Amino acid sequence: MNLLIEVIKILAYIMGSIFFFASIFYLITVWNVKKPEFNYDFFPKVSIMAYAWQSGNIIEKKIKNFLDQNYPKERFEVIIYDNKSTDETDDICLEYARKGLIKFYRPEKLHDRKAPVLDRAIEKVAKGDIIALTDPDGVCEKNWLKKIVRPFKDPVVGAVAGLTHCGNYHKNLFTRFRAIEDEWWYNISVLGKVGKIKISDLQPICGANYAIRKKAWEDVGKSHGDTLIEDYEMTFKLYNKGWKISASDANVWQEEVENIAQYVRQRLRWYSSNLKEIVRGKRKLDKILGSFSISMQPTALLSLIYFLLILAYAGITNNLPFSISAFASPFLLTYIALALGLVKVGKARLLPYIPLFLTFDSALQIIIFLKTKFSFKKEQKWVKLVKGKYYHSGTEIRVD
Repeated sequence: MNLLIEVIKILAYIMGSIFFFASIFYLITVWNVKKPEFNYDFFPKVSIMAYAWQSGNIIEKKIKNFLDQNYPKERFEVIIYDNKSTDETDDICLEYARKGLIKFYRPEKLHDRKAPVLDRAIEKVAKGDIIALTDPDGVCEKNWLKKIVRPFKDPVVGAVAGLTHCGNYHKNLFTRFRAIEDEWWYNISVLGKVGKIKISDLQPICGANYAIRKKAWEDVGKSHGDTLIEDYEMTFKLYNKGWKISASDANVWQEEVENIAQYVRQRLRWYSSNLKEIVRGKRKLDKILGSFSISMQPTALLSLIYFLLILAYAGITNNLPFSISAFASPFLLTYIALALGLVKVGKARLLPYIPLFLTFDSALQIIIFLKTKFSFKKEQKWVKLVKGKYYHSGTEIRVD
């Protein structure tokens, strides 16, 4: 019995140390948050693109948002690429194309995912040296294009990650959870690699807001890959080829999923994608550290469960061999890191929702992840997330 207790103690200390160092990593990320400083005097030829599958309810706003960019008009072109939509998307886009305001690409056959359509559109239509991409629901700030191209002044930069925010956070409690997630994944963790402490050379890109050098895209085989998370796949492709991924405070506000049903469909698509082959190769630790920010939710919840188990163990054995405060610290430090991060990026209004985000929402994320990874179903197709003919709900996007 004494041996069993000692083994439990050792395992508890090991797990506690892992959770503790994870929480310190998150605190360092927040402390490191800093907006990059550039002189916006670089105006390369750019193709700005958006995927418009079943987007008839939002695509005209997207086109106008693109055309309204504060960037020399002769230095950029707008490309909307479709995947054989069955709504009014094509009619709207063709009307703007006939006026010479945009270019429109539609493949000859329907694809079950975005990546091949994007790659063919770049190959056949795009003339820019830089390809800047958002989703059709994304509302770009007027200086978005000017900001996101600036890091390409450095010839080793292959891609640039912008800052992405939830624009429909006002819809309900669930979209407020998505707003916290977006701020952590696509704002705090992006800017957390800009400060003085070098966390990792790997900066993941988000498909809703990034730009890629056309030569870099050609260097990785003119392909965003085969998975349903082509942005993350492209991240590793560029990294493995030695291209630098930089960051810019180029802001986009997007529509996030608005209920649990939409969330489940989205995450099944994400988690069904297999990236094992992509993450193999050199500098594995740097890849892990560069990707680690997105693990904040499950880490926080698991550290809380771990602390509760320690309390249960102490009660059952009527023995308190450890410092309870020490085992509670990983969850508390992660909580503090998230709270400080939201304040630092100007999103203090989301602070009241952190407790439920780190418990209920984190549990939902873990459950869907485990369900996906332990099922034997093949990788999913790109499916609509909302009911009806459109891909997006079309909720008002609030920019702040």
